[in-house]
Amino acid sequence: MRSMKILAVIAIGISFIGLAGCGVSKDKYESLLSEKIVLEEKANILMQAKDAIKKEYDIVLKEKMDLATKLEVVTNEKAALKGEYDKILDEKVTIKAAYDTLLAESNKQ
Repeated sequence: MRSMKILAVIAIGISFIGLAGCGVSKDKYESLLSEKIVLEEKANILMQAKDAIKKEYDIVLKEKMDLATKLEVVTNEKAALKGEYDKILDEKVTIKAAYDTLLAESNKQ
């Protein structure tokens, strides 16, 4: 019986709270709700802008990686050509020395 009275008091208390509302005026609730909607829209716009910037960043990063690969290829080709140039230069110096030797021998005779 006592528990029934406690339940009745709790039910009446909940009813009064429900009738009284949540303690926030309707105008304030609506203004906060409209502000929330505006902020959500701004957040969506910012997320779209972030996604667009991320796509641009990915494109630039890919271009950078492609350029880095091209630079590495060109650097390797330059090193190979330098090696060939040095080899040809050494051969030229050797041939020039041999030519000078032959020329000196022919002038002696």
